[in-house]
Amino acid sequence: MSRNEWQEQDLLAVARDTPLANLATALGYDLEKWLDAATTSLPETLRVTQDRIDKPWTESLLRELGGEPLSWAANDFAWQMPFARGQAPNARSKHILALLHESGRITRQEAASMLPVVVLDPQPGDLVLDMCAAPGSKATQIAEAISPDGVVIANEPISGRVNMLVSNRGRLSTANMLINQQDGRHIGRIPPPGYDGIVADVPCTGSATSRKNRNVWWKWSPKESRTLFRLQVEITSRGASLLRPGGKLVYSTCSIDPCENEAVVAQILRTLPYLELVDVDETRLDGLQMRQGLTDWDILDKTSNPMGRGEQLPQTTFLQPAHLSPAARRHWMAHIEEDVDAQLEKSIEAQLSKCRRLIHHDNDTGGFFVALFRHRPEATPEGIARTFIRKRQPNPESGWVPLVLDHPHTNRHTIYAAPPETIDEASSRYGIDADKVSWWVRGKRLNIAPKLVEERIFNKKCPNKRGNLWPEGTFHPLKLIHVGLPAFTKKRGDWRSRQEAVPALQSFITASKVPISSDILQRLLGGWAPLLEEYNAEFDPIQIDGPLLLSCQVQGSEELVSAWAGARLTLMLDEKGRDVLRLKLGMPFHHEEEE
Repeated sequence: MSRNEWQEQDLLAVARDTPLANLATALGYDLEKWLDAATTSLPETLRVTQDRIDKPWTESLLRELGGEPLSWAANDFAWQMPFARGQAPNARSKHILALLHESGRITRQEAASMLPVVVLDPQPGDLVLDMCAAPGSKATQIAEAISPDGVVIANEPISGRVNMLVSNRGRLSTANMLINQQDGRHIGRIPPPGYDGIVADVPCTGSATSRKNRNVWWKWSPKESRTLFRLQVEITSRGASLLRPGGKLVYSTCSIDPCENEAVVAQILRTLPYLELVDVDETRLDGLQMRQGLTDWDILDKTSNPMGRGEQLPQTTFLQPAHLSPAARRHWMAHIEEDVDAQLEKSIEAQLSKCRRLIHHDNDTGGFFVALFRHRPEATPEGIARTFIRKRQPNPESGWVPLVLDHPHTNRHTIYAAPPETIDEASSRYGIDADKVSWWVRGKRLNIAPKLVEERIFNKKCPNKRGNLWPEGTFHPLKLIHVGLPAFTKKRGDWRSRQEAVPALQSFITASKVPISSDILQRLLGGWAPLLEEYNAEFDPIQIDGPLLLSCQVQGSEELVSAWAGARLTLMLDEKGRDVLRLKLGMPFHHEEEE
C-alpha cells in the first residue's frame, strides 16, 4: 500500500487491517479502544525545567494557556496542555510555547518517554550513562534529577544526532552532561567501580509511536522487530557490563512487540546471571496505569497472525529460539531434542511480570515498555563493574603487573583540563568560586562541569581490555566531544560569559553585575544603545569595560542579561531571549512591533 493512500479521514479504517493491528489483537488489547487512541494525535506534553530561577513564572504561563501538571509527575515536573501536539489554539500561544522551549524553561516531550528516567530514579550526585541519548530529552531529564553534583554521559554514535544533543544541552544550560560518540555496543569504559545507573532506551521499530509517526502503520512487520533483537541485546549487555554492583539499568523501547521487549529481557537474564529484574516502584507514578509484562506470547507470521507452537515453527535467520517466550522455548527446544535449562526458563518466566507496559488508551499517551535491572552486589563481591574483572590478575611471583600506558594521541576533539591562569582570569572577573566546579578547554571556549568529572573519570586510571591502565589526565577510552557547558568565550582579550550558560552560572556569579531598573531594560529592548558617557551621565556609572551582566528584578526574580560596554552599551542577547524579557515586562513581541 502506498503512502498516498493514508489519508487522515481513512486512517482508522485502513489501520484496522494492518499487521500492527493484528499484533495488538494478539496481545489481547481491546482493539477498538486501542485503535481509537492509536490513530489520533498525542496531547501536547512537556517537562518544566526544575532549576530555573523563574520556574513559578513559567508555571503561571502554562496555567494561563490551560495546562495542568500530570497527576503522576512528582513536583509537577510534567504538564499536559488542553490541545493536541503542535496545535496551540492561536499564534500567540504557539509563540509563547516556542519561546519557553527554545529558552530552556520547558522541554516538549512525549509523556511516555519520561518514564525510563522516573523508573530508574537516579539520585543527586550519581554518575549515569544514557546509551542511546539523542535527541536528548531523557539525558537532560537525568541531568536535572542528579543535579547539581551528578553527571550524565550522553552517548550517541551518529554525528547528525550528536548535534541535537549539543543543541539541547545549550538550550537547557546543562552543565552536568558529557557528550560521547561511540557505538553503544562498544562504548568505552570509565574508571572503576562503574556507573551508578544506566538508561538503555534502545533503537526499536517504534511500533508504539503510531500517534506521532503515521508511517509505522504501513512500515511495521514482525520481521522488522526480529532484525533488531540482536542489536538490542548487545547494547543492553554492554551497558550491564559497565554497571557497578548495586547499580540499576533501565531497558526501554517505544514498541509493543514482545520480541523487542520481554524477549530481550529474557535473553539478558539468560546470559547475565549477575542481573535481576526488580519491581517498578509504582508509588512514584501514582495515577499512571501500567500493565505487567507478558510472561507468554505467540510468534507471529508476516501478517502478525499467531504461528502456533507445533512442529511447523521454522528456525530462520529472522526467527531464533531467543525470540520465543520461556514456555514456548521449552516446548520447541524439547521438540527438536536440544537441551534447555527448564528451571532457568521457569525462573525467567516468573520474573517477566515485573516489566511494565504503557498502553495508548489507558492514559491517553503513546505506548512504551520498561524493565528495571539491578546488578546484584552478592554476585560480584569484587565491588566493581563486570567489565573490569579479568582472569589475569597482578601476580608478583609470575612477574606480571599492569602497565601504565602512554597518553593517547590528541585530535581536534580532545578536551583539556583548563590551566590555572585561564581559570583565574574567568573566575575572578565574575566572582566565581573556582573550586565549586571543574574547568575544561575545547577550542576557544571555556567549559564548566561538576567536580565529579575530575574525581570519578579524568583523574583516575582506567583498565583496558588486557588489564593494563590508561593514565590519569585523559577521558580515553571514551570518545568525548563535549564536557560540561561552554560558559565563556574569549573576545578582545576578555572572557565573555555566554548567554546560554547564564542560568547555570547565576548562582555562582558575584561580580561583573550591573544593577539596572526595569525601565532601562525596556529601553534597551526597544533598541536603545546609548553611548557609554551618555548612559553614565543619566544613571549610575558603569565601571566595567567589555563583557558584563545587567541585573534586573523582573517578575519576582533576577534576570541576568549579557551585555557589552564599549563605545556604546549594547545587549548581547538573541531575539528569542529578548522576546522572553518582553513577555515578562508586558511589552509586545518583536514581530508584533513590526506589524
